[in-house]
Amino acid sequence: MKLRLYFLTFLICIICQTGQAQGIGTTFRVGLNASRILGPSEKAVDGSDLEDFTTYTGFHVAGGVVFKLLDHYGFKAEIMYSQKGSRYSYEGPSTYIFTTTLSGNYATAVGRRTISTRIINSYIEIPVTGYMKYGKFELNGGVSVAFLAGTGAVGDLVFSGTSGINNEPVEINSLINHNYRKDGLEFTQSILNFQEEFRKELTVDGEEVVLLTEETGYAQWTDSSTLGGVFGKPEVTLDEKVYRGLDFTLNAGVSYYLSPGLFFGFTASYGLRDVTNPYFEYSFSESEGLNRVERSDNDRNFVLMGSVGFSF
Repeated sequence: MKLRLYFLTFLICIICQTGQAQGIGTTFRVGLNASRILGPSEKAVDGSDLEDFTTYTGFHVAGGVVFKLLDHYGFKAEIMYSQKGSRYSYEGPSTYIFTTTLSGNYATAVGRRTISTRIINSYIEIPVTGYMKYGKFELNGGVSVAFLAGTGAVGDLVFSGTSGINNEPVEINSLINHNYRKDGLEFTQSILNFQEEFRKELTVDGEEVVLLTEETGYAQWTDSSTLGGVFGKPEVTLDEKVYRGLDFTLNAGVSYYLSPGLFFGFTASYGLRDVTNPYFEYSFSESEGLNRVERSDNDRNFVLMGSVGFSF
């Protein structure tokens, strides 16, 4: 990630120098993002929300060229690194399906699941915006294409319930450390290859289960070959990831110039594409035996950006 950021900074400097050499204006800005994922929440039987998406704070850095068509009108083309995401929580009834057992059989438990995570998605964006100036104020709007550069989540998971057959108590307390681009499927043997301090064992309805102390991105999608697929779906391949690699956004904002070159501004960005892969959308609160109940959510990025920068 640091190498990507260094490369982006170097590229922005090259663009600014090129713009100056050709007599075209340059722009550079940096600031904070207040972002969240907009999407429907899973509902309880009484209609209350089981899920919650709240604001995550990241940052952005951008640079590019300004094409001045007239004194007060023109457009900008930038390259931007931007952190988006959301704080996500789930608290409610749930079925936990254990796939990584020593015998190869599956086991289930029914109880209450609590999840608290920070979803962090990093994008390389190319915004193209038109602008018009009124005194010290500048209005701008446009579109951008965003390429996913990194994606993950950190937090914790707690499950408390009873096993599906013998009604024995089952307690799970795990850290969440997801890297959706690099993580792969977890298999029983691969977990056993970890040192003992990185794994834990428990018994569910007579089945010996092994789990990692830090849950990875696809921990609930493991040992898929046992049933010819993941809970009735085709087997997950390396090409299947939770968050999609491409997004398109609409952008609108306003800037105030403290001097002819120095400004601060605010921009709102709304995603036009469902950023989550429907393959991985399922209900936490419902299940049909070893099969998950699918959901079809439309999750979009929404970001408010506050920037300070210069434009010449």
